[in-house]
Amino acid sequence: MGIRLATKNELQWVNEQYQKIGFMPSNLENEKIAIVTHQDEFAGVGRIVYLNAEEAEIGGIYILDKFRGLSLANELVDYLVKETKKNNLKEVYCLPFEELKHFYQKFGFKEFDYEGKPINNHILKKFQWCLDTYEKKVLLLKL
Repeated sequence: MGIRLATKNELQWVNEQYQKIGFMPSNLENEKIAIVTHQDEFAGVGRIVYLNAEEAEIGGIYILDKFRGLSLANELVDYLVKETKKNNLKEVYCLPFEELKHFYQKFGFKEFDYEGKPINNHILKKFQWCLDTYEKKVLLLKL
């Protein structure tokens, strides 16, 4: 197992994976995209989207079917969380499906009740988009 940042040449592969599952495409302008490998094969992908100098979102976590059950998602999210901590970000958000709540809690994410509290407008709009788009319930978590 290995994890490394995606290169410009790998962006097409990354976005093909996201297209398969209905996730928004990635870019390298304001994102760090991590690829997890298993036995020298691309096994999954995840990203940090930098919203501004102080806020980011961890998301786009996807492990290909044939690599599930190998704890690769654990390694990938751990890697991404550590990357955000290196940057001393004030806020790190995550918008997972409800059934993944306990998975993300292992990394320090907590449900965020944003009513009456400051929240990044992009995250709020994306959260609403997720609620309107996906059949599964989506949560708003914060590190």
